[in-house]
Amino acid sequence: MWFNSMMPFLTTRAADSSLFAVAQCGEISKTIKRMAEAPRLADVWNLDRQVYALMAAWMDVGQRMAAYHAIASLPWSKAYERYSATLADTKEEDAKDFGWRKAFKAWRKIADEELISNKRSEDFLAAQRDLLRAALDLRICQQQMTDSIAKLFGIPNQQDFDELTRQLTEMRRELRASLRALRDEAEGAGGVATQPQEG
Repeated sequence: MWFNSMMPFLTTRAADSSLFAVAQCGEISKTIKRMAEAPRLADVWNLDRQVYALMAAWMDVGQRMAAYHAIASLPWSKAYERYSATLADTKEEDAKDFGWRKAFKAWRKIADEELISNKRSEDFLAAQRDLLRAALDLRICQQQMTDSIAKLFGIPNQQDFDELTRQLTEMRRELRASLRALRDEAEGAGGVATQPQEG
């Protein structure tokens, strides 16, 4: 009931072009996050709550990605400004010898300096850290949603496959150890060791 009443409202708000700028500022993301973290009500399924949490995490990743791209693009504009200033300061007699190799060398030097400086800045590291955390939160929400759907339909989830893989690996190790012990015992008996068939 809650899902059917709220989802049309949220999708209309998200699709409304007049609210696009507001959505970018995080209003819808904050609203969805509040809904996901609200007290548990009898008519709100856990799956609905996970859908809201997943939507909030997805929007958060988009906002963090935009902030990261804004900071990561700064050195290119700075490098272009410095390079343009370098070309403007080049004298006419020097410009004759200023071929494409020298031009590229100057551009590469300036761009490397700006990129290295940017990647060591606090703003870049903070944006990268926030983006990584948001991506990990999104991955957790996706995994929770996948587990809930798998449980709902009675199909194995990722943890079940991981546990099965672990058990098979342990059985193979035990089998190899048993075969090795039989081979060593046969060789220790003084007879000609017959290699046990590994299957």
